[in-house]
Amino acid sequence: LLHVAILAQALSELSCNSSTRGGMFSRSIAVARRSSLATAVAKRGLGGAARGYDVYDPSKNLAVARSWLTGPPALSYSVYKAQCEALRLFVFAGVTLYLTVDLIRNPPRSSYWMNWRPDRVVMNFVSGFGSDPSPFLKEKLPYETNVLQTYVELSTTRSCYRPIKEPEADEEE
Repeated sequence: LLHVAILAQALSELSCNSSTRGGMFSRSIAVARRSSLATAVAKRGLGGAARGYDVYDPSKNLAVARSWLTGPPALSYSVYKAQCEALRLFVFAGVTLYLTVDLIRNPPRSSYWMNWRPDRVVMNFVSGFGSDPSPFLKEKLPYETNVLQTYVELSTTRSCYRPIKEPEADEEE
């Protein structure tokens, strides 16, 4: 916006000093100057301006939230909106505090939580630098699968059921 005004002023000085560029050029400069002034003065009211008290002033927000709970009902939408905005700060803090305390008192029983819960963060970080074995395989595992036999079994019986072999009893008795 400032650049447009500076450009318009420079062009007007140029047109005033130059006699060969009169007429149409000076008219376009005047139009540019008017449009830059119009955009400098114009302000669009889209309703996005901040209203109410600052978020970082809890005492004033608490007073507005109390008026929503105990005072007379709001007579306008703007007052009601200010009350809801003040109240949501305290509702968010209360819900967060409740869920945190509940998580501490009744932790989940999953193995993921047991390994990665907040009180083990430091220990998990330190163990990352230790001499623990690598999570990647260094050699092939000793398992062997007979692919043909598995295919025949799956295609004929439609299941992977294999009977459990009974251990052979010792005949020393």
